[in-house]
Amino acid sequence: MTQILKTLRTHLALAAWLTLAANGAQAHDIVLEPQRDGVAVRYGHAQDWQQVQDGKLVDLQLLRGSEAPQDMRASLRPRRIDFLMPLPAGRQPLLVAARYDNGLWARLPAVGGAKAVARNTTRLMLPEAALVTNNLKFAKALVLTAEDSVVYKRTVGHLLELVPQRNPASLKAGEALEVLVLFKGQPQADVEIELSNLEDIPGQAQRFRSDANGIARVTLLPKGVNTLGALFERPNDGSLGEASRAVGADKFVLAASLSFVR
Repeated sequence: MTQILKTLRTHLALAAWLTLAANGAQAHDIVLEPQRDGVAVRYGHAQDWQQVQDGKLVDLQLLRGSEAPQDMRASLRPRRIDFLMPLPAGRQPLLVAARYDNGLWARLPAVGGAKAVARNTTRLMLPEAALVTNNLKFAKALVLTAEDSVVYKRTVGHLLELVPQRNPASLKAGEALEVLVLFKGQPQADVEIELSNLEDIPGQAQRFRSDANGIARVTLLPKGVNTLGALFERPNDGSLGEASRAVGADKFVLAASLSFVR
């Protein structure tokens, strides 16, 4: 009986973890993490970092003040599974932005109780697919200074974008950061935002939700890396523009992240 109870507890714990891992907030993201020697371009999430595919990194831009964006892809230095973008000399507020196209994923129907699987392909190759999604990733990173009043609130035109309404470096202990969620440049209500330090296991992160004005009030971590992540899904109904209809996806899965160090 004791062994049966132990086995049951193990199965229940595994089921709970799988439920959390399947949650939209645990989607693999493109993340720009400010580090001592530059900004790391990473793909995945805590406990499951994966290889960044150079061909899927659509663009990488650096923004200073109100200057036009600067293309930084040529400066990337490959590392074991990610890339490092060196920062320009001098201490100044910077915004780095990236777009990453993770392509089409066709989900096969589950058969005989087996777990459903997805393949990185189209319905042309798998006509029996139950669902085909196009997975688009967006990321921003802030290199902060407390005096900045321009860079932190710049928008970059991503389909899904998180925009802080105050400079995170200027917040006092216990103050919440208001974050505006934009979809196609317009405030988006009822979007969940997950706060991570990029180390904790899935399911341990704090979660917040945008209100009717697209604002989420996020209680930040007191120190270290703070990464906000959001997931938003849309059917392929033409709402992303006429070009979206030709993609061959049933729906679009958009993920956006925003990172900075306190």
